[in-house]
Amino acid sequence: MRGKRFSIPLLGGSKKKRKGFLFLSLFSLAFLQGQSLADSLSPSPPDTSPKPPFFIHPLKRLSDNELAEKREGTFVTGLPRWEYDPIRGFGIGAEGFLYINKTRKDPFFAYTPYRHRIDMNVFVFQNTRYHIVGNYDAPFLGNGPYRMRANIEIIRDPDAQYWGIGRKHLFEPLRAPSRAPDEAPRTFQKVEQYEKALSEAFVGPDGIYYTDENYNRMLLESQLYNVAFERLLAGGRLRLFIGYEVDLTRFSSHAGKRFKVSGPAGKIVEAVQRQTRLDEEVSDGTWERLRLTGYEESRRWWISSILAWAIMYDTRDLEPDPTHGVFLEYSHELQAPWLGGDFRQNKIMIQAVGFYTPLRWGRWGRLTFAGLSAFGYIWGSRINFIELYDISSQAEAGGILVLGGARSVRGFRENRFVAPTVAQTNLEARTHLYGFRLLKQDWILGTVLFYDMGSIWDSPRQIKLSPKGWIGAPGAGLRIAWNQSTILRWDIARSREGTQTFFAFQHIF
Repeated sequence: MRGKRFSIPLLGGSKKKRKGFLFLSLFSLAFLQGQSLADSLSPSPPDTSPKPPFFIHPLKRLSDNELAEKREGTFVTGLPRWEYDPIRGFGIGAEGFLYINKTRKDPFFAYTPYRHRIDMNVFVFQNTRYHIVGNYDAPFLGNGPYRMRANIEIIRDPDAQYWGIGRKHLFEPLRAPSRAPDEAPRTFQKVEQYEKALSEAFVGPDGIYYTDENYNRMLLESQLYNVAFERLLAGGRLRLFIGYEVDLTRFSSHAGKRFKVSGPAGKIVEAVQRQTRLDEEVSDGTWERLRLTGYEESRRWWISSILAWAIMYDTRDLEPDPTHGVFLEYSHELQAPWLGGDFRQNKIMIQAVGFYTPLRWGRWGRLTFAGLSAFGYIWGSRINFIELYDISSQAEAGGILVLGGARSVRGFRENRFVAPTVAQTNLEARTHLYGFRLLKQDWILGTVLFYDMGSIWDSPRQIKLSPKGWIGAPGAGLRIAWNQSTILRWDIARSREGTQTFFAFQHIF
């Protein structure tokens, strides 16, 4: 599973909103001016390492501090993990990274965070969801200007989210389905209150218990396999990408299934799930209007066969935790019958990422401003609906699930807002505060303040310069840099619908 130009609205709306947009404008202006100043004044660090066999621009070289901290050889980082997800309950698993850095005599040691990296991630939740991921990344493959990536991802999730597709959902309150013809609509401000109301069982006119607990949920099963190659140009600043991906998916509605839920007086009863939002939008014309498909319970697997290409401009230093530089990308994904899949669609993404470090102190201390803006658009005569759930699987840090969740607008439930056209902006102030060595490992502690915002449209024609229909959420978090290349992050964010917290590996960009 997983562009066009857009403007962030600055004027209009309430006084509180105008102040928020003014803050974002000043933040962005300072960021851009600071980046320009850094590019013009910051000299390249002295190059004392062996020269690479071909030209690599000095901007791609790690700083002296980063080189001093970079480990040689082969090593493993990773942690057992547990967490609580309000959707899926408790979960336990582990994520580990195998790094091959070679030695300081390697001519690429000063120009890449690693020569080879293998990432394995296994996680199982209380609701039986499991998620298995394996990734391989090899910069400067064969000691040449090439890069190879390969991924495999297997998921089974009985509580995959379906909150509705289309721009109209940005403006609707959280509304629970009526339980009787004469019942007034039940609306809620906070998502926890809404989900609690959905989970309550009630007796129907036939004397049977019914529930809406899974109104915003579906069963998802997915197997994804992809491989991609990059060609480096202009000293590593320009990258040409081509890849191929196969994604097998199937879905099932929970309607008609029986679940044990809380009934009257807190008694646990067996109740029948009523129609879900997925069922409603398949039957009410939403899918036909947006030319969506990809859901049919009688089908074994839906096949997404994807040919992808991209062009990237990259001046960042240390990819897992940059201190300066920019990353610009245009990606395009094509699905057509001649590729052997079930869909006919195009999917594009444009993203711009920038980093600027105006302040350093001591051996570890630094303040880095980081920003991302991304735009995605899907069109075609036969669109796989699940492809709307991320901006692009070719995004630099992986698919960006829209619009809510751990790598999007973090104050909202994952996939809370979904449509064919999407825009997202993330602004972060990252610090490194203190470093130490423990168990022969290097650790640096830091913090982050962030603000996430975004919007969705049914088509690009709906985009207007107006603050109406944009959602936002501020937040803060902690960071631990482990041997430079592994970042542990803990985030907490608050939106109009409640508060969410996440623990994960790596920055969101």
